[in-house]
Amino acid sequence: MKFIKQSCVVVLALLVFACEDIKQNKLIIGTWVGAEWLVGGTPSESDPKNTTFDFAKNGDYVYNNSGIIEKGTFRVSESKLFTVPDGQQEMAVGITKLTADSLVFQMNRGGQLETLTLIKKK
Repeated sequence: MKFIKQSCVVVLALLVFACEDIKQNKLIIGTWVGAEWLVGGTPSESDPKNTTFDFAKNGDYVYNNSGIIEKGTFRVSESKLFTVPDGQQEMAVGITKLTADSLVFQMNRGGQLETLTLIKKK
């Protein structure tokens, strides 16, 4: 009986995570434009408005940072964005907020904490 209860708890937990992943994968679809980019808590030297992400329903994405373009595939799982740029290895960034109109990434670039806030383009 104890084994059955434990198994039910595990299955329920997996379903909750799967439902959250499905919700986040739907919310992220669209075009996002940078609103704020903090490096170590202070504004980045780069203008965040020059940064865009386009996430398509088919799992493709395009990232544009001041004309430097990266294309590939993506997925969202457990509050992380996983991207695979064409011909490269998978990368991941944390998602600290994802709503219908805002997206916040938490990144660690060489030990330097970065936060990128994006707004969904209407």
